[in-house]
Order: sequence, then structure tokens, then C-alpha cells
Amino acid sequence: MPPGNLHPLFVHLPIGILLLAFLMELYYRKKPQPKDNGTILFALAIGAISALISVVTGWFLGGNGGYDEQLLDLHRWIAIAFSVGAAVLFFLKKSSNKQAQKSYMPVFILVLVLLTATGHYGGSLTHGEDFLFAEKYEDPVIENVEKAAVYADIVQPILQRKCVSCHNSGKTKGGLLLTSENSLIAGGDSGSLLDSLEQEGMSLLMHRLHLPMEDEEHMPPKGKVQLTAEEVMLMEWWMENEHCFDCLVEDLHHEGKLTTALEALEKDTSTEALLAEKVDEVPQDFMDLLAQNNISAQLISEEKPLLLINFLQRKNLSEADFELLQRYKENVVQLNLGYTNMDNEMIKLLKPFKNLLKLQLQNTQITNEGLKEIKRFKLLESLNLFGTDVDDTGLDQLSKLANLKKLFVWQTPMTPEGLLSFQEKQRQVEIQGQIADSVFAASTLGPPTIIAEHEVFKDSIQVSLEQFFDGAKIFYVLETTQNDTLPKEYDEPFYINETGRLRTFATLDGWEPSLESSMDFLKSGVKVNRINLVSEPHPKYVSKGGNTLVDFSRGTSNFVDGKWLGFEAKHMTATVEFKEPTTISHIAVGSLSIPTNWIFRPVGYTVWGSKDGSSYTQLKSIDLPLGQPSINIERLIYDIEIPPTQLKKVKLLVKSPLKNPDWHPVPGGKSFIFLDELVFN
Repeated sequence: MPPGNLHPLFVHLPIGILLLAFLMELYYRKKPQPKDNGTILFALAIGAISALISVVTGWFLGGNGGYDEQLLDLHRWIAIAFSVGAAVLFFLKKSSNKQAQKSYMPVFILVLVLLTATGHYGGSLTHGEDFLFAEKYEDPVIENVEKAAVYADIVQPILQRKCVSCHNSGKTKGGLLLTSENSLIAGGDSGSLLDSLEQEGMSLLMHRLHLPMEDEEHMPPKGKVQLTAEEVMLMEWWMENEHCFDCLVEDLHHEGKLTTALEALEKDTSTEALLAEKVDEVPQDFMDLLAQNNISAQLISEEKPLLLINFLQRKNLSEADFELLQRYKENVVQLNLGYTNMDNEMIKLLKPFKNLLKLQLQNTQITNEGLKEIKRFKLLESLNLFGTDVDDTGLDQLSKLANLKKLFVWQTPMTPEGLLSFQEKQRQVEIQGQIADSVFAASTLGPPTIIAEHEVFKDSIQVSLEQFFDGAKIFYVLETTQNDTLPKEYDEPFYINETGRLRTFATLDGWEPSLESSMDFLKSGVKVNRINLVSEPHPKYVSKGGNTLVDFSRGTSNFVDGKWLGFEAKHMTATVEFKEPTTISHIAVGSLSIPTNWIFRPVGYTVWGSKDGSSYTQLKSIDLPLGQPSINIERLIYDIEIPPTQLKKVKLLVKSPLKNPDWHPVPGGKSFIFLDELVFN
């Protein structure tokens, strides 16, 4: 083994030992009794010996080349001075001469100064001259990878992380410097890294990266952090495209795994993403606790532990509801208080929720006075004041919200003049309200909003429809067993008393009709006594177990809202027992389809019935085709008709596709089915 290779082993010994000796010296000086019994002298001896060994091994290591000669000489001679000083310290400590004892501490301080300088210049040789005071290197932030510069934003950061520690201004191993475009082109002792090697059929750079780890010329050397497979692939892609230094990603062809690797470099810099990095995970028991208190809580996505809270149009909100939320107040980024009893006094209870990004106050008792509390939400991006008594005066409070992007002001006392004045000062805000179309016109007529307390009901359910565009007419169709497809004009809330799908759209003179919005309503005419899951759901999506399917609560389009049962790569089988033998002719099954999250609609159903509760007879079996290629999120209801039969129990098999279809980005992966409700009639 070359002596120089031992330098890293010994170089840190004198640092720790002499610093410890100095601290012990200070300790014993303040302590009257007992005095040092020779421990410090022993430490000084070890420190001096290890310093000498460090100097000798370092001298040999420097002879290997690759270092800045001027910096190396400076490091060597200061190290020698330090080594001599460490030896002098030992003899001064050992001496009984008064003059020696008097000069001991000043010399000790000088030795520590030399120790610091030696370490600094040694670090400069290894990491670069400015390593001590240089700002920590941070990768460029890529928000849109297609617009990223291939070299500056992708290649150079890889070199910086994996190669520059050996190829910098203080340590140019192999004569190679990798800190800039020019130095990379210039190359080192072996020539330019970018030149192709005839024998190897690739550039010197890629040849070194692909050499076996044991090979001395492998880059980075064994023991250093290696490039990942994705980083090597990105380097190869750059080299194959003639190592272009000015190209953008969109200029160069990429597909498949390469595109995946490039997209992984993108960083979400939205406020939402930054908040998600700082907050704790939200446990399921907290979500369940909120549900028990009639508060709907959803994670905005599976990757982000941020909460959307909906108070479900309650008219009995109290301080206790908001105290319940405070345990995870930093996670709450969206609050839906629409149609509740929220007022100017109660809005003060929102003070702890400083991370609010979206606040819905439509049809509440909030006035200008209440808006004084909203100005504290510095991150707020969206505010809905539809149907409130806030007027132009309240806009002064909103002008203090620097991040506000959307403001909904339909059916408020605000005037077009007041809103125009506000818009001139806050040009980043998109206002949706009663201003003339020529000023802030929406590009399309939005569909009506369907408002109902539940989607599953026993007797009947009241439904109302809303449309925010003044002058728009709302039409609806209720698809039931009556099969009535003639649109009716909406004028007041109405009741639905049987299972069906409600479809609604809006019209306005001079506009194209809006898109449809729809909602499935399920009437449950049979009381379920017990439900037993034969198939176990995925551990992450167990909700309330079998009761999830008969709790009269449908899941949302957010599959992590705690209201879905998820089954991975398996069919769902459940046995349902009724309170008493009942004639059954229809079974409705609620499901979810989100292909991008590997969640697909069921591909079939089989129903067995039991009159006595023990023996079963197959009543219906249906196979369905797998859905067409899609990225849409769909909440689905499938209605199964069976011959009217008096039954005590029903066994239901819901068939899963089990694997992702061929058209999916990850064909053959384990797919899910998500179910939320079974309704019997």
C-alpha cells in the first residue's frame, strides 16, 4: 500500500486530540483540586506523534500529482509548522522552567491557529479553494423539464454531485477540471472526455462510466458515490445528441424510460407542494374522528398530507368543531363553509389555520366586517363570497391578499365599478361574477351545481341546482325507471324519491349550452342486518370494512378520502344478510375509475341468493368489457337486475380486471377496484 494512502486515516487524529487537550487544560485551570495528573501531557504526546505521521503520509500523497502546486506547498509548510509546534507544546508542558510554563498557553493558541490553517488548505486541495465559505450547491429547480437546458440544468448538476469533488480548482485529478463548460471541453491528461474512442465505440466519458467498478480508471472511483442508472442514461442521451451545450430538452428526441427520468427531475414549486413538505402525516383515526363529528375531511392527494375540510352545509357550527381541527391545523389548506351558519363573529375561529389556500364562504352571513379576519391568510389563493352581503368596501380588505388568484362574487352587492377598480390594482386576480361579459367574460358557460345532503337515501332527498351566471336558465333530466328524458326547466328545489341519475345543464342567450353535470341518487329500500367481506381489502383502503358498503355515504372522486374499499389484484366477494326475508329485484353497486392511479371499473358481477341463509342459488352473472383508454375520473353506479326473489342473504362477486390493460402506461401492473356502496331494492 502506498504510504500516501494512509494520510486520510491519520489526518484527523491530531485535530481531535489537541482540541481535547486544550479543553482539558481550560477545565483544570478553573478547578482548584485535583490538578491534572498527566493526562494532558499524554494527549500532547499522542497529538505530536500523529501530527508527524500525518505530515509524512501527506507528503507522499501530494507527490502523486493532480493538485494545485502553489496550494499544495502552502498546505505542506503550514502542516510542518503545526507539527513542530505540537512537539514544542509537549516539551513546554513537561518542563518545570517558569519561562517555559509562561509561554505554554500562547504557544498552544498559536498551534491551534496553525491547525486551523492546515485543515483549511487541506480541505481546499480536496474540495476546492472556496469550499469553506462557498454556498452549498443546490440543483437547479426545474418546473417544466421540456424548457430545461440539457447541459446547465441536467448534465452539470450530475457532474457537480458525483465528479467535482475530485476534479475541482484545488484537486485536478488526472489534470481534469469539471467545474465549467470550457474545462469539460478541454479535458485532462487522457484527452477530451467528449472525444470518441474508436476501439470502444463511445466517448472517453461514457467509457470511464461503464468500466467495471474494480478498474482503476472507472469514474467515479470505487468508494465514491456512483451515478444512478437514470443519471447514466441521461449522460448517454446528452452524448448521443452531440453533447449539445445550448439545447433545451424539447429540442432533443426522448421517449419511454428516458422521458420518465426527465419528468422525475421536475419539482413542484407550488405553495401546496411546499406546505406538504413541512407538515406531518394525517392518521386515519383523526379522519375517522372528524367523520364521527359530521365533518368531511379529504386528503387533496395521496402524495400530499394536506386536508380539504367540508362542513357539509351544517347550520350548527360551534367553537368545538374548529378546536377539533386544531390538532392538524397546519395541514388544513381548504375550508368549505358554504351554506353554514358562519358569521362575522365565528370567522375569528379560523385564526389558527394560517395555511389556508382556498376558502368557501358562499351563502353565509359574512359581511365587510368579517373580511377583516381574512386578510391574515397570506397564502390564500381562492375565495368564494357568492351570495354574501360583502360590497365594494370589503374589497379593500382583499387587496391585502398578495397571493389571491380567484374571487367568486356572484349575487353580492358589489358594483361593476368597484370590481373594475379592484381589478386594476389586482391584475393577478381572476374575478367570476356579475361584471359585464366584455370585461371579465368566462370563455364558456359553466354547468350548474347539484346540491343535495346525500346521494343515498331511504325515502326521498331534496335537491337544488345553482348556476352562477346571471340570466342563465337551468334544465335537468332525471333518469329513473320512468325513463323520462324530456328536460325540465328548474325553478325551485325538488325531491327525488327513487333511484336515478340527475343530469343538468344551463343555457344563456348568445352562449353555447353548458356542459352537463350529473349525480347518481340511490334509494335504499331494504334494511341490511349484517355484511361480511369474504375478500380482504388492501391495508391502505379498508375504510370501515364491510360497513363501508352500506353506510349511506358515497366516496368522492378523491380515492384517499377514507370512504372507499380498495382491492388490489383480486375480486371482491361480500355476503349480505337482511333484517328479514325481503323480495330483491335490483342491486346497485358504486365504484370508482381512475386509470392513472391504476383504479378501473369492475368487469363483471355474479349474484347468488339464499332463502334460508345457508344454501345459495346463482341468480345472475354478467361479464363486462374493460373500459376504453381514458384518463378521466369517474364515479360510477352499476345497476344489476335479478328476477324478483324473496331472500334472506345475498352473496355478491364484483370482478376486477386484476391487471392493468395493454393500453395503460404500465401494462400488466396490479390494478385496483374501489367500491363504496351497495343498495338493494
